[in-house]
Amino acid sequence: MAKTKGAKSAAKEAEKSARKRAKASRKMRERADASLDADARVSEEARRKALKRELKKHGKAKKDARAIIREEAREHAEASKAIRRETDRAIKSIAAQAAVDAANTAAQTAARAAQEAARHLSPRYSAPCPVAGRTALGSWDLHNHSVFSDGSCTVDELIAGARAAGLTRIAITDHDCLSQLSFIRARSRELSFPVLAGVEVSAHDPATGRKVHVLGFGLEATADGSGPVERLVAPTLFARTATSLWQAWVLKREDVEFSGHRLSFDEVYDVARASTGIYKQHIMEALTRRPHTDPDYQFCYQCWFKGDSPANRTVEYPTAVEAVRAIREQGGVPVLAHPGQTKSWAIVPELVGAGLMGIEAFHPDHGPVEEGLAFELAERLGLFVTGGSDYHGKYGSSPALGTSFVCPEEAGSKVEGLFASEAALS
Repeated sequence: MAKTKGAKSAAKEAEKSARKRAKASRKMRERADASLDADARVSEEARRKALKRELKKHGKAKKDARAIIREEAREHAEASKAIRRETDRAIKSIAAQAAVDAANTAAQTAARAAQEAARHLSPRYSAPCPVAGRTALGSWDLHNHSVFSDGSCTVDELIAGARAAGLTRIAITDHDCLSQLSFIRARSRELSFPVLAGVEVSAHDPATGRKVHVLGFGLEATADGSGPVERLVAPTLFARTATSLWQAWVLKREDVEFSGHRLSFDEVYDVARASTGIYKQHIMEALTRRPHTDPDYQFCYQCWFKGDSPANRTVEYPTAVEAVRAIREQGGVPVLAHPGQTKSWAIVPELVGAGLMGIEAFHPDHGPVEEGLAFELAERLGLFVTGGSDYHGKYGSSPALGTSFVCPEEAGSKVEGLFASEAALS
């Protein structure tokens, strides 16, 4: 009986102990579950906060991007205004100096005018201006190219074409080389036809990245090529020839053909044999034997040398200011070529400050607006005007010499003096 009571008591104690352990285990589970819930809440809260931060950062980035765009637009507008202000200041400065010079010589000018009136002579205009009833007959075509660069005509052929057009004077202005000048002058004298032997320097405007071409007259080549102009253009001529040869190699590698004809280096060299360099025009002539104005020629030219073509490569040029200064340093007369074609109006005051003396008003790519602007700048900045066809023979778009020209009255005494000085040049 005593054993039975003891067993019952032990069983109760065991049951009680088991209930305590179960209760303790249940509390532990509850605490663990509560901890996990808390951790989950903390994790979810952290996730939400991180997401908010990311959204806030993204919004700030968008705001920053908009601010950057607005700032860049503002800076661009301010830069444009600064360029306009600088141009206006340069023009005003030049105009002010011109006014001072005019005041200093007013008495002399008045005296000359009085003398001319006394002798019943027509007074000479003080600034260049276009004449009415313009005609190529008796006029001057002062921008043309020969086989010495990227033209298809010889010097003799250009002179013959000028005579056929009724022109009385021309200029031959081949690209970036002076070694041909003596030969041109010799042929001019032998054929008894006045020719200005000049050069067209390829340059650019650093402010806009646009090309700027500068004609140079009254120059002579040096024996060792050490003149300022020669040193300036030699790298251009070398780079252009190297680039053209590379382009020819690319076209040959790509096995391009035109009407069943494939490119031959021998033909390229033969076409360019008289030139001081190799040009894309020589490659096109060797491959197509078509004129520049032919539609198929134009289509292939765009495909082979422009856009995404593997043969598309540019050549680095000196600055336009460097070109003007080099021409002046070598004793020449710099003239801005076809500013309407290259959209180089804005750089004119800066070039005048560097020594520019003339501006090309008449050109196949100029209309009445461009011509008027050229004359306006010439009058305001003290420049003389010229004009020319930019004739390249079959390699260009001008159909003939005399397509564009300048009348003697428009060119004036300064250009007349250039022809007079040719007699003393070799």
